[in-house]
Amino acid sequence: MERISQLLYKHLEGTLSEAERTELNEWAAANPANRKLLDRVNNNEVLEADIDDWYAIPRRTVADDPRLDAAILQHETTKNQPRVRQLVRRILPYAAAVFVILLAGMWYVSEQRQTSREQEIAATDIRSGGNKATLTLSDGRKIDLSSEQSEIIVKDESVTYGDGSSLAVIPDKSKDRSDVSLLQLTTPKGGTYQLILPDGSRVWLNTGSTIKYPARFISKERTVEISGEAYFDIEEDSKRPFKVLSPGQEVLVLGTKFNVSAYPDDRDTKTTLVDGKVLLSLPKGSGEGFPASGKSILLAPGEQASLSKGHITKSKVDVSQFTAWKEGFFYFNKLPVTTAITQLARWYNLDVVYQEKLPESNVYAYIDRDKPLSAVLKALELSRLKFKIVQQGERKQLIVLGEQ
Repeated sequence: MERISQLLYKHLEGTLSEAERTELNEWAAANPANRKLLDRVNNNEVLEADIDDWYAIPRRTVADDPRLDAAILQHETTKNQPRVRQLVRRILPYAAAVFVILLAGMWYVSEQRQTSREQEIAATDIRSGGNKATLTLSDGRKIDLSSEQSEIIVKDESVTYGDGSSLAVIPDKSKDRSDVSLLQLTTPKGGTYQLILPDGSRVWLNTGSTIKYPARFISKERTVEISGEAYFDIEEDSKRPFKVLSPGQEVLVLGTKFNVSAYPDDRDTKTTLVDGKVLLSLPKGSGEGFPASGKSILLAPGEQASLSKGHITKSKVDVSQFTAWKEGFFYFNKLPVTTAITQLARWYNLDVVYQEKLPESNVYAYIDRDKPLSAVLKALELSRLKFKIVQQGERKQLIVLGEQ
């Protein structure tokens, strides 16, 4: 609080540097309680009311504080309270800044104590994710999709829900039809949705993910772009291969089923092949890390390619572990603790804070994603972990207490 008191003091004097002003604004933005305190100091009417309230405090609670102006303490004993308030208001731009900081500090401590009493919440209160997504049209319109539906279908320049109910007509970008509208489907944390593309290919979009795709395929290649995680079931068309773009790689397919996990905050991009075959390649200009025979690698069913910093490796995996989310399950099979926690944090829309050293053991669990968070944490506690959930401003935090 000492540093903030200094900044608030200079703020009242009007002597903040640009760097200090930025520091104060960042502090205010970090927590609603901080913002409330700064707003209170900025409001003259509230500030004067605080002064009035302060003078109602018995002298014994403040008289020993050497930071208070002696003149204020002397006038505090007078019975003429209006004259005291007038004096304080006259000297406020000068000596009374310290006085204001003390008041604000008392209020801030009280607010923080109240917040800390209320912030811990039960894991049973954290519900699972569900059908949540936003469709963005090429003209910028955004449509929040129904949580009662689970998929949309793009066909004949229109978008409908899976049950056939109308959703949107896609605006044409050109009259000669040589161009095509680009659409975007985005799921938030705690959301998932399905998409049927114009060629009939199906896409399952996992939580916190985005796919960009055309309203119709008109070129020799069917190309989409993803960020996050998606499972693809591609309609075969030998004349028009299907291509999936994600940061750092391209996946070329003819007709197959596969999963791509390309979250921006993950270290690796993982492509897992379930059926058929795919050819992975680096975009032009990347080059590094692929086999000496060329800048591409072929996957067979049951294989996974892992791309990290331009270097790619291939291995045999249990594909069900990487596709269980599509079926509505968490499947942790010898999974590192942090990886498992990242998955559940995305689904339950939580921020994660690690406070203790984590155990070196891996996690084993198979859990329905419709279960409340408490069920998942109970399974993870078998790996000697301890958790608590707190409300921090508008966000919920999962505090990982580490090995117990």
